[in-house]
Amino acid sequence: MHNSVVVRRILLALALALPVVVQAQEAGDPAQQPFRDYEAGRYFDAAQGAEAALAQDPDNPVWWALLAEARAQMGQHQSAAGAFSRAAEEEPDPAQRSYFRRAQALQLAYAERYGEAREVVRAAMDDPALQTRQSLDWAMVAIAARDDASAQDILDNEALYAGFTRQSALDAGYSAKRRGLDKRAVRFFETGLKLDAEEQEKLSPAQREAFRRENRELTRDWSFIAQGSFSSAGRPIGPANTPLGDERAPQFGAEVSRRIGGWRNGRPFSVFARVYHSEFLSDDAVTGNATQGWVGVRYKPLSQVNLNLEASRLIGLDADGLDDWSLRSAISGGQGLEPEVGERNWPYARYYGDLSYLTEADVVFGLAEGRVGYSFLLDERATVLTPYAVARLGLDTGRLEEEALGAGIGLSLRHWFDETETIAYRGFIDFDVQARQRIAGDRRATGVLATVTIGR
Repeated sequence: MHNSVVVRRILLALALALPVVVQAQEAGDPAQQPFRDYEAGRYFDAAQGAEAALAQDPDNPVWWALLAEARAQMGQHQSAAGAFSRAAEEEPDPAQRSYFRRAQALQLAYAERYGEAREVVRAAMDDPALQTRQSLDWAMVAIAARDDASAQDILDNEALYAGFTRQSALDAGYSAKRRGLDKRAVRFFETGLKLDAEEQEKLSPAQREAFRRENRELTRDWSFIAQGSFSSAGRPIGPANTPLGDERAPQFGAEVSRRIGGWRNGRPFSVFARVYHSEFLSDDAVTGNATQGWVGVRYKPLSQVNLNLEASRLIGLDADGLDDWSLRSAISGGQGLEPEVGERNWPYARYYGDLSYLTEADVVFGLAEGRVGYSFLLDERATVLTPYAVARLGLDTGRLEEEALGAGIGLSLRHWFDETETIAYRGFIDFDVQARQRIAGDRRATGVLATVTIGR
């Protein structure tokens, strides 16, 4: 809710409540000069006039409201909130009083006094006469006051949804997301995207895509990733976290995970199971050929950072597999990782870090990789080719030479699939190949790594 909307509504409310005053103003009554000053944008004069009138009539809610609006227009939000509070105290009509309380809370929010704004919202919700749960405006004010609990309490009333505008629906969607109400958030985002057609100034394609990506995460209850690779220079980035060393080794496997409790405002908790098979083409001193299973849990503790913490039980599925417990953390991020709306090419950068500890073997595996390149769209919007430069540091405390640092070049070809009008691409097929040369440490920093990954 913007200041201009607040002004129009308060003036309309005053006109409806006090027709005699408005008629006097229209007749040129000198006592109404503060109102004429306000309408002409002379807010300082309007405030002075209201203060002079209040000196003679201190219990008049109209003058308190005019003073509040004039102060609000001058950016004096905290004192405006105080004047709105007095207007509400003196106003006998519940509908008008409800409006003044909303304006009070909104001005406190503008003054960044969110705690006080929430107190106003919650006090109003405890007053049946104000009918807050029948007001979409109250829900929007509660969101402005950073009181998502009260906002979503009000929005339990589905009859209010008919009054949504594009922006109020999108604001309600973010509020529901923060409360962990994933299905409701998706409904509100989809409503906002639909109502965008009625707006004169429409969302940009990039803005629409941002909401489609929000919906993707909010609707993702499970995920699947399958991967096959050939390496002579360490393991690929992916679910498996056991090392491959410098041996020529094909590896393939898959993971299935299920979220428990939804997106949780960017802090999901998941259970997973994975199986990978590594086939070493020469003897390996650490693991040998192995079919390895994992069962575990994963938690993302930070909503704005893609950091995942994992605990799992390794289960050897053949004689060379490991039976152990694993603790793992992985972080990743970057820019240009998905197709850029309206662009044919764009900068690409990605970082990935992974650290695992096997408790019984007392071994630490680590991997850090950075990529910088440029992406090119090969079709209308779904197939992307990315050449890049890469640097990688590996750690394996089970080897005599624990670290391995290398750098080189790579090429990724990725095709995205499975989208809807309101949900962004949920699946991809990726072919990635890189060649690296040792800079320092063990010889496993040199070699070739080719990977095919399918994710959904």
